[in-house]
Amino acid sequence: MNSTLGMGALVMLSALLAVVLATRRRQPDEPLPPVLLGLELSRMAEHLRLVEEGDQPWKAERLAASTLAYDLVLRDYCRSVDLPVPEGRGSLSRSQRFELESALITHGHDW
Repeated sequence: MNSTLGMGALVMLSALLAVVLATRRRQPDEPLPPVLLGLELSRMAEHLRLVEEGDQPWKAERLAASTLAYDLVLRDYCRSVDLPVPEGRGSLSRSQRFELESALITHGHDW
């Protein structure tokens, strides 16, 4: 019985090693094209509007999460078209959000 447990552990260890090696060899993800980020930003903007107008429970938390998701996509969209983006990973201030949106529009991008 002891050898059965040892053999099982050896099989599990070799399976884990295979997963680790496969993960290390994985190529980095390709960045999304700007047009897809524009579509995602549009979808996020619509979702944000629905949360603002809705009356579901935990509205403040939903609004904070939706705003953060919008801001992250907005940053990614700006980066993809080589526009400067504020440092940090959290939500943008209203003025930062406005500046990024204005810069996108000025450079011919919409969502």
